This record gives sequence, C-alpha cells and structure tokens, in this order.
Amino acid sequence: MHKTAIKSVLLLIMLLPAALLGADVELVFWNFWDPKFILPVIEQFEKDNPGVKIRNEQVNWGNGLDKIVVAMANGRAPDICELGSTWMGKFMAEGALLDVTDKFSDLKPAYLMWEPATMNGRLYGMPWLAGTRVMFYNRALFKAAGLDPERGPATWAELLEAAKLIHNPEKGRYGFGMNAGEGHILYKKFMPFVWGNHGQILDENDAFVFDSPQTREALDFYLKLKEYSYCEKQDLLDEAFKRGKLGLAISGSWNFARYPIDAPELDFGVALMPKPAKDKGFSTSFLGGEILVLFKSCKDPDAAAKFIRYLTTVENTLPITREALVSFPAHKDAYSDEMFSRDPRLGVFVEQMKTAIHPPVHRLWIELEKIINTTVEKAMYGEAPDAVFAEANREYERVARWQSVVRTAARGSIGVSAVTAGIGKSAEVAAPAATSQNGGSTQILLLALIGVGTLLNAVLLMFLIYEVKKKAG
Repeated sequence: MHKTAIKSVLLLIMLLPAALLGADVELVFWNFWDPKFILPVIEQFEKDNPGVKIRNEQVNWGNGLDKIVVAMANGRAPDICELGSTWMGKFMAEGALLDVTDKFSDLKPAYLMWEPATMNGRLYGMPWLAGTRVMFYNRALFKAAGLDPERGPATWAELLEAAKLIHNPEKGRYGFGMNAGEGHILYKKFMPFVWGNHGQILDENDAFVFDSPQTREALDFYLKLKEYSYCEKQDLLDEAFKRGKLGLAISGSWNFARYPIDAPELDFGVALMPKPAKDKGFSTSFLGGEILVLFKSCKDPDAAAKFIRYLTTVENTLPITREALVSFPAHKDAYSDEMFSRDPRLGVFVEQMKTAIHPPVHRLWIELEKIINTTVEKAMYGEAPDAVFAEANREYERVARWQSVVRTAARGSIGVSAVTAGIGKSAEVAAPAATSQNGGSTQILLLALIGVGTLLNAVLLMFLIYEVKKKAG
C-alpha cells in the first residue's frame, strides 16, 4: 500500500500540469454595446474555438472610463476592452496596454483609423468602429426660406446666411442647433471649423497652439452663428430637428435609426461640413470611434487577439451599424454593402470620413478636451476672446506641469499611477496592475503551482491517516 500511494502521488503530479494546460481559458471582455450585438458573436467564436470562453460585461459611457481605471489600478482590468479612441493617448503613453503590433499589423491595409491605436510606430489596439458628423438640413425650411433644398451650405458664409434666413424664434424656428452645457460634445462641433481653417491644437513639437489667428477666426464665425442658433444638449438638438424646429445641425448617423420611425414625414438632407470659403480651407469633421485593446494582465493574449480579429470582421460588425447606426465598421470592405448605396445620404458620412480629423493622440488629450470646451463655451456666453484664450494657455501650462510632477512620482508604477492620476482622480488606488506582457502567464504558473501543492498536501495527508490507522490497528 505504501508503494502504491507514492506512485499515485507521483502520477497526479505528472498529470496535473497537463490538465491545467488543457483547461478552458476565460477572457473577460468589457464593452459599451447592448449584449444582443455581442453575445451571438461570442457564441459562434466559442463553438469554433473549444477551450476559450469569453465573458461579456457591458459598461456604460457615463462612468465607463472611471470604472476601467479603477479596475486597472486594483489589478482587476479586463482581458479585452473597448476604449474610446480619444482615450488611447493616455493609456498608450503610460504603458498600460499590450503591444499588439505582431498580432494586427497585417490587417492595416484593410482597416481605417489606425492613428489613435499607434504610438512611436507600434500598435496598441485594433480599430473596431469609426464615425464622424455631417451637416443636417431641413429641406422644407430651406424651401420656405428661398434656399435650394437640393444642396446644403458649402461655405461658412452660406451656412450663416441659411441660418439667418430660417431663424424665427417667435414662430418656434431656429436657424442652427449649437451644443452647450455638455462635456465631450462641444469640441466635436467646433473643431471642424478650426481644422478646416488650417488651425491646430498642438503642433508637430506638441506645443499648445490653440490660440492662433486660424482659431480666432473660426471662433469669431461661430459667435456670429450663435445669434441664429438654438443652444442645447445633443439629444435636445436632435429632437428639435426631428420636430422641424431647426434649419441646420451638425449631427451623426444615429439619426437614421430614429427619424424614419419617429418622424417618417421629415424631409431632410445631409451635406459635407462647410469650408471657410470657396477658395480657402477644406471640409472636415471630427473622426472618432472604438478601439479594442489588451491590458497587460491579459491571461491569454493570443486567444484574445484571435477573438478581436473575429469580432472586427465585416460580417460581425455590420449588424451593429445596420440596427444602431451609431458608428460604421472600421473594415473598409463594409462600405460596399448595399445599405450605403440604398440611401445616398449615408454615403455622405463615408465621404466625410475621408477628410475627417482625429484629435491629437496625446497623453493629455482628456485635459485638452476640457480646456477647448471651456474656452468655446465661455466665449459663447459673453467672455472676451482675449480673456478666454489667455485662460486656456494658463490652464494648459498648469496641467502640463502637474502631469510632469505626477509622472516623476509615478516612475516605477508605469501603467497604473500616472494613468489614474490623469483619469478618475477621485478613484482610490488599492494596488498596481501587472506591468509586463508576461504578467498573465506568471499568474497562471503561480496558480498551477498552488494547485499542485494543495493536491499534493491532500494526498499526503490521506496517506498519513492511512499509516496511522494501520499502526493503530
């Protein structure tokens, strides 16, 4: 019995690592979408890839960024995560993400929007969905104002004139819908006027150059446009346009899912964003979207990358676009789908994306976004341009100095402390996340060793009990 027990223990020790290697791996996937879009894809992927399980967890845009940062700071980051493209600069700069160049670089010719997933020539994410905004205009109000309903305004002057002719607040009609009182939105509507006028936020040396003649000219035009505008949050602007109370508004493709149902009689057109003048500047808009990333604690980067490649295919992404119409697939082949030719107005979005501009991919973008929103909104409500631009410059200098101090203090905790300092400042940090690409493998090895030790102790205990009983007998 003694020899048999020892042989059994040795056999278990030999077989356990193999069993662990053959065990299912569960990868946690955080995203912002209704599970009805994601779960069917996961189900099929799991059927095609036995041994890999994907646990879907939905987060929301209201607190999603803070939740991600807190989870990362506490060593509980998901394996796979959807990030807003404007967040990427912060996460990449602080070393929070896995380098996935070798996993996705072969897909570059087939996909759009690699810029926000790239830093120093390396890839840290995979483009999933992309979107832009265009100019919506009410054709019936255009006709009533004596404007050509077959074309939207092509220049700033044409936009201002159209808004002026339509604007009649006494009758409940407004020329233009202008965003106000809503973070993360205003800059997306204002910056196209700056970019189209060859203005910038940061130059090639990362210097803050927002206060420039080009930006001031764009702001001067925007303030003139405000005289003929209805200022509200995005949802209320879309609602006003739907009810025929707005002549023009900058908005997104999501309206094509709402207007046919809520306002089937609404006669509207869409056009490219106007440029400064016929012989000046160019038409552009905000470009943004969703990037799929792997945190450094990812348990199985190869399996996770395989799932991302599967999720971002045309057949698995187009259903989101067809139903929600919030964003378009990043895969270029999607644009040959008949939905884009069936309604030519959707083709305007595709055309606008060719010249649309993504905000700077920078570690301080989240802070820069707030500075821009504050500057424009204060000017909208009466503060002098000189004062708001001077304040913007001071605020950027303050933020840049503060970030420098944080980065110095956070050395040795790259990927956690500096990111947390810039995002979700009120979050409590309990423990640093893993910082090496082998962090997940190390955790698995440790768990395996613990498992072997636990099982060995149990078997040895059983053996000792048997020996005691035998001697007692």
